[in-house]
Amino acid sequence: MNVLTLILALLTLADCILIIVLVALQNSKKGLSGVITGGSGDSYYDRNKGLTKEEKLNKGTAAACIVLALLMLGLFLSQYKPSADKPDTSDTSVTESTDVSDVSDVSAADASGDASADTASGSVSE
Repeated sequence: MNVLTLILALLTLADCILIIVLVALQNSKKGLSGVITGGSGDSYYDRNKGLTKEEKLNKGTAAACIVLALLMLGLFLSQYKPSADKPDTSDTSVTESTDVSDVSDVSAADASGDASADTASGSVSE
C-alpha cells in the first residue's frame, strides 16, 4: 500500500465518521404534517430556514457525502495499474519454452491411443 492510498483511506474513514455524526444530529422530518394540519410556509421560521441549525446540518451532510464520493474515486484510481491489465507483447525476444518430458508424454499417450484404436478396428499394423 503506497502513501497516497493510505492517506486517502484515512481521510475516507474520517469522512465516514463525520457523516454518521451529522446524520445522528439531525432531527426527524414530519413529512406531510403541514398538509394535514393546515400549516403554511409563510411563517418567519420557514422564510429564514436556511439560517437554522437543521439546514446547516443538511448542507454539511450533503457536502460530506460529495467529499466521500470523491475520496472513493481517488482510492479507486490510486489502485488502478494499467500495466497489470495487459501483458506487454511488443518484446519479441521472449520465447515460450516447453518441457521435453511433457511433449514425450503427450506423444506416448497419442501412440497408445492410436494402437488401441487400431486393435479395436481389427487391423493391427506391424
